[in-house]
Amino acid sequence: MRSIPSEISPYNIQLSPDDTPGSIHVEGLTQDSAERTSELLMVNHVRYHTLFDAVGFHNHTVHHLLTLWALGASSAEIQAMYDLNKPYQALIKYHPASVAAVKMKDPAFFKECIGNLDYYEDYVRFFQDEIAEKGVPAVVNEYLFKGTELTDDILVRMHSGFLHPMIHLGCGLEFNQPCLVAEALAAGCVHDDWPGAFLLPTEAYLRTQTPPSPQPLLSVISALHADPAISTAVTPSDPLNKILGLLSKAGPQLIPHLARYHVPPSSSTEELLGNATDMIHTAAYVLGAAQNPTKVVAIDFVLLHMSTLGTFYPTFLSQAWIAPATKARLLNWKAWGDAVMYAGCGCPTLYPQRLAGYVPKHPGDGWAELCHRANVYPDDGHVCKVVRAVMGMETLGEVREGFPVGRDALRKVAHVTLDSVERMMLPGGVKIPERLRKTVGEEMGQDEEILRVMVRWVRWGGVEGAWEYFPDLVEEGEGEMKV
Repeated sequence: MRSIPSEISPYNIQLSPDDTPGSIHVEGLTQDSAERTSELLMVNHVRYHTLFDAVGFHNHTVHHLLTLWALGASSAEIQAMYDLNKPYQALIKYHPASVAAVKMKDPAFFKECIGNLDYYEDYVRFFQDEIAEKGVPAVVNEYLFKGTELTDDILVRMHSGFLHPMIHLGCGLEFNQPCLVAEALAAGCVHDDWPGAFLLPTEAYLRTQTPPSPQPLLSVISALHADPAISTAVTPSDPLNKILGLLSKAGPQLIPHLARYHVPPSSSTEELLGNATDMIHTAAYVLGAAQNPTKVVAIDFVLLHMSTLGTFYPTFLSQAWIAPATKARLLNWKAWGDAVMYAGCGCPTLYPQRLAGYVPKHPGDGWAELCHRANVYPDDGHVCKVVRAVMGMETLGEVREGFPVGRDALRKVAHVTLDSVERMMLPGGVKIPERLRKTVGEEMGQDEEILRVMVRWVRWGGVEGAWEYFPDLVEEGEGEMKV
């Protein structure tokens, strides 16, 4: 196998312990793991699509491997997780080089291909060439942040797919990999545009109405829970993406609620970071407190993306080439998206004591042990991403005054995540319902590992039936709160 070039470029991914450990990482990263991760990311770059089917299931290889790298996984552990998830990835559809090299430079053709999954690789090559010529700051500003109809369309799509393209952009910027930035922009170009149904109208509402006094994200979430038009909108019969059902039935009612959260474009650096910190704390709190009072603790797959994207906002805010007003806009869109995700989950009741009073199964585990458990857990990367996101809060300030729980409780989200998913490793722990095996496994042709992903987490946890297959809570049981 030809050795890959050693330099970072728009055409090559190269990690090193000294130069690209990431903003959130453990000590003792090794060159061996850096090389293995770089090689596997390059294989993924050349061979595999950002999605592995038209339904919208994502290739999480980049996010998974980079997280493993930052959490100190060995090269063997990184290889094992890559091998676990390789079988179900979809090969890239390559068009003649002229499509990317010539036709994509035509603005009309570029726009014509927006939303078409078949042109993912062409967009990748286009953005690689653009970055090689102009650099990452100029290209990202030109295609995401210019404020034109086209760039707003792409930025909207970056927030689709459970925020996958934005997470990818965060990976590219945090780990200083221009090639991954090109992948992120390409992914945005081929994703759906449904977030535009609430992001752009909320901005329009704030322009045309007297803005309400800014309120914390958690206050907006509480208001959504208290509004029956929102909290009862989603039903089990809604589409696989329940947010589409929410938007079709209660889209207009959402907008005034969302507008209560707004970060002024004139915000100072300190104010931007303060808003980001509160958003990150809120995401972790919602993730850990959205429990069912009659069931064992579990984590909602939809809500966890609030945290796994939120961890990159200090990186976004640290980029001097992103204008302060754009940073404020990114915070607004992230918070509005978080609130809509929560509403799409049926506005689950939050139980702060369920998190604050939780007794971990391994209470003596510190970050080294938690990271190792996450690194060796066999999944598609969501477990270790949640753990890294929670660990990243250690670098932030304290929770704001009046927040429902303290930082010690928020740290427990890492324990709750690992304890809940490790149940599946016990004898009889994997129970795939026959209905799911038939609809997703047989009719949709999904790999067995995808079925495991789907039963590992609660999905849309406030919607009727979401907790049906999770064990009942045994009072005073190990790994639960003892009150």
